[in-house]
Amino acid sequence: MQLIPRMNVGGIERGVLDSVKFFKKKNITNIVVSGGGRLIKDLEAEGITHYKLPVYRKSPAGFLLVPALRKIIDKENIDIVHARSRVPGWIGFFATRLNRANFITTAHGVYRNRFFSQVMGWGKYVICPSGVVAKHMKNNFNVPENKIIIIKRWVDLEKFKLIEYGKRKKSNTIISIGRISPTKGYEYLIKAFKKVVRFNPYFKLKIVGTPDKSKLKYYERLKTLVNRYSLNYNVEFVGFRQDVENLLTEARILIAPSVIEESFGRVVIEAFACGVPVIATEIGGFKEIIDNGQDGILVEPKNSEQIADSILKLLDDSRYAEKLAVRARKKVEKHYTMKECLDETEKIYSRVLESPRILVIKISSFGDLILSIPSLREIRHKFPKAEIKLLTSKSMQSFIYDCPYVDEIITLDDKYKKLKNTLRIAKSLRYQSFDYIIDLQNNHFSHLIAFLSMPRYSFGYSLRWGFLLAKKIKYNRNLNPLDSQEKILQLLGIKFREKKLIFWERKAEFPFSIPGTELIGINLSASKKWQSKNWPLKNILKLIDLINKNLPSYHIVLIGDKNSQEYAKNISDTNNPSVINLCAKTTFRDLPQLLSKLSVLITPDTATLHLSCALGVSTIALFGPTDPKRHAVKASKLHVLYEKLPCSFCYRPRCRQQTKNICLESITPQKVFSQIKEILQR
Repeated sequence: MQLIPRMNVGGIERGVLDSVKFFKKKNITNIVVSGGGRLIKDLEAEGITHYKLPVYRKSPAGFLLVPALRKIIDKENIDIVHARSRVPGWIGFFATRLNRANFITTAHGVYRNRFFSQVMGWGKYVICPSGVVAKHMKNNFNVPENKIIIIKRWVDLEKFKLIEYGKRKKSNTIISIGRISPTKGYEYLIKAFKKVVRFNPYFKLKIVGTPDKSKLKYYERLKTLVNRYSLNYNVEFVGFRQDVENLLTEARILIAPSVIEESFGRVVIEAFACGVPVIATEIGGFKEIIDNGQDGILVEPKNSEQIADSILKLLDDSRYAEKLAVRARKKVEKHYTMKECLDETEKIYSRVLESPRILVIKISSFGDLILSIPSLREIRHKFPKAEIKLLTSKSMQSFIYDCPYVDEIITLDDKYKKLKNTLRIAKSLRYQSFDYIIDLQNNHFSHLIAFLSMPRYSFGYSLRWGFLLAKKIKYNRNLNPLDSQEKILQLLGIKFREKKLIFWERKAEFPFSIPGTELIGINLSASKKWQSKNWPLKNILKLIDLINKNLPSYHIVLIGDKNSQEYAKNISDTNNPSVINLCAKTTFRDLPQLLSKLSVLITPDTATLHLSCALGVSTIALFGPTDPKRHAVKASKLHVLYEKLPCSFCYRPRCRQQTKNICLESITPQKVFSQIKEILQR
């Protein structure tokens, strides 16, 4: 679907007409939705379906057209909505939310950085006709570089035919084509023509175009200027003309005197194709098209004297003018053919359909991030060509940085829950133009981020602010972590091929030298918040003593973060040579290499539990305040120890018995050691 304000005659409109005709020949169905216009007859003559909707009105009431446009999308089975302007862009963007159709844009102008213009950067791809526009969209609208595609405008060489300059130099007509607007700089051209006429009294300047209602005063000003300079015979306001190719046939020179950056300048390459020498201002897209002095002439904006001198030079030096025209035609044949440019557009359309853009949200905690890895693998398997990104905590980046199932890690700091930060994050993600956002975090702020990022679809649980998600299911707290995640993935048609924790092969070297190969690891404590998960120090010391006496060849590796350092110091003070203290010395990045070296890991923390199981390490998990059925994933080398007490699975961060953790203390060192021996004897 080509979505455009009106189908009147102009560069953008003629480009749309060329596009739909080109794609029809390739059996790619295109329809046009616009507010009507002069080119509708041309669409009908080509058998192109057109729907008339007032998608040009700059009014909040335009959003009332969203249901009507969505109805057309569904009726015509539209895969891609291609918006060519801002008002249609807003309507098209919201019509493609909760819809199968993808949304892309072409930024035809150098827009002011206002909220109204932001939608032109929200397309899955943003097509720009020139490097000037591409740079503007990147720098001023923060559009990611990988979304920006430069496809230059084209010219139909079957329509715009070359006329040898030997015939053209007999013409006394100089033309300028474009809407009547102050941005086009016509007053400077008229003033320049006053000087030209002094030396060439029979030459005529034809200004082709019409003003909008808002530009009528400017139009009257131009006519007054013509009268003041006594140029009534020499300057003609031609008005609307659809046959641009015929105008160029009779032209000696084309002038493009714009005073603001043009996004491209279609009329310039059309003149090139016909062999018409071109003079244009040195701004915007003109600078990219014209190699000054080689295939055209560039002048300073608003400089009537330079315009006049350049015109006189071309009139006086026919050989120079012919040289410019010949080189210009060759440039068009090499870079600006319709087939070349529209073939590039077709490639973008194919890429849009083949490569969904997916964001997975899993911000914290470390253990939950490990649990999400199987889901990431299944998403990649379902969408092998997708661009998959992960939104997570900055502290997790060193752990997940080389995950083979995602293309990019987007990180958040700890202050993301502040509303202003949430809004900033969502705005940034909106420009990423995600098709799907899969919320595996499912807290208030992740739901809000998913909603404000405005993907086509968002998925998650209905708890908390789940009502903000497009597709959600009811949360079942009795499911284990992988079953719970699978319920969300099933909304996308994804099922786990195997339900087990996984980790990829990491080739990085472990930064510490550890003596021996027989190692037993003890994770000293859980998170700072969960004091109730910690196995008492006296139990750890007793277990170390049992290992030293019965398994003298084994070294004991103490693992933990900075919150475990006090525990580790108390153990190290015993001067036990078999103990290797690595607490607070390793990072998330080092942990997989460290755990993979162990024969057995004893841990009260689910994060290291999940990772060691993913690595295939024999693991003894100590559970107390939390239910292992909800938080542990079955694995062949996982051994869960807990004591069922009347207060079991209280989910309290601190034990009610202020001085001890009853449930963890009841797991005796002898019981843990017996499990270690059983594992090592296998």
